[in-house]
Amino acid sequence: MRDALRHAAGPVGALALALIVSSFVMLAFHTNPIAAFGALLHGAFGSKQGSAETLVQTTALLFAGLGVAVAFRAGLFNIGAEGQLVAGGLSTAIAGAALHAPAIIEIPLCLLAGAIGGAIWGGIAGVLRARFGASEVITTIMLNYVAFLGSSYLVSGPLRGDLSAPETAPIAATAVMAPIIANTRLTAALPLAILLALYLWWWLGRTVAGYELRAVGKSERAARYAGVDPRVVIVRAMLMSGALAGLAGATEVLGLLHRFNAELSPGYGFTSIAVALLGATNPIGVIFSALFFGALQNGALAMQSLAGVPKDLISVVEGLVILFVAARKLPVGLMLARRPARIEGDS
Repeated sequence: MRDALRHAAGPVGALALALIVSSFVMLAFHTNPIAAFGALLHGAFGSKQGSAETLVQTTALLFAGLGVAVAFRAGLFNIGAEGQLVAGGLSTAIAGAALHAPAIIEIPLCLLAGAIGGAIWGGIAGVLRARFGASEVITTIMLNYVAFLGSSYLVSGPLRGDLSAPETAPIAATAVMAPIIANTRLTAALPLAILLALYLWWWLGRTVAGYELRAVGKSERAARYAGVDPRVVIVRAMLMSGALAGLAGATEVLGLLHRFNAELSPGYGFTSIAVALLGATNPIGVIFSALFFGALQNGALAMQSLAGVPKDLISVVEGLVILFVAARKLPVGLMLARRPARIEGDS
């Protein structure tokens, strides 16, 4: 318990510093930070609708944050969650429009399609890193743009639906995830994401594969001496990371939009980097971190309307969290400091 508290102290301290610095920014613009954060909390949790919408935001951030956290634990800096989310969402929309099966069969198949789409997109970067030593930082950024531009082309052309807007045809009615609370957009995707987080927490700490992933994240050379092939682990980690981000896109399509369009994500994949860091790359911590950022995202408009604080300040908070966590040499600083040009032993 003491070790867990000490491990959590860093992200909590980073969050506190981020909020303090943000408060000084508000004061510099003659805004009361107490009123601003009060308005944010009111918007995020002040009503049934607001609370449900906060949990909707939390769901996508939790899936994507878990994906980024898995990559971090393997010593990989996955900046491509946004592209993997888009790939997963597009795959889900295609499957949802093509399949016409009972909901109990179609929804799991559509979720699987989203996970596979994201896994393929993440796996490309994993193979390039494992086989050629290509930096996943660069390849995932590049793959983001391929996903954005490629999906825009597809929904404007070959996959365009009947509507004038550039989006796919609607998914079948049996593929729609119904709300679990009446008159809200909250679906069963949230409990699914929480169950996945609990499973990942167990998998990382109690299985051989989880141990191998953590060992490679600590030291590729030491893991090799222990009989672990880092190349296999790297590809596996990026496949898992992409699949989780793909599920974020899948649940957006099945539960909210019921089709794919270019506005699928407001940047969940990029925010998930801060979610994973604030959660100390621990799946349990990521649950609470996703809730925090979900509240920030949902409460930003209330903060702007009630306290006169631009909602863009939320981006400042997110950036400060990353800055202060990375400054403590958590995964980002460590990975960038020891990045190998090529995995030892490659030919």
